[in-house]
Amino acid sequence: MIRAGVFIDAWKLPIFKRHLSEAKYSFSEHPGLTPDTLQLHVMTNSVLDLKPIIEAANAEAQRGKTQ
Repeated sequence: MIRAGVFIDAWKLPIFKRHLSEAKYSFSEHPGLTPDTLQLHVMTNSVLDLKPIIEAANAEAQRGKTQ
């Protein structure tokens, strides 16, 4: 098992939590590089399997931001 670091804007956290939880990933939240960002440590067997989950969460966040 490997730990992947995912950096996000803090406002995206609920969306990423839902996507990761629904996909059965375990993760922890940590401070980001700036006050308005977070780092998620996601446990995975394959970064390639994780990639579409992250992309879907980010796409949803972007759609919400533009509406």
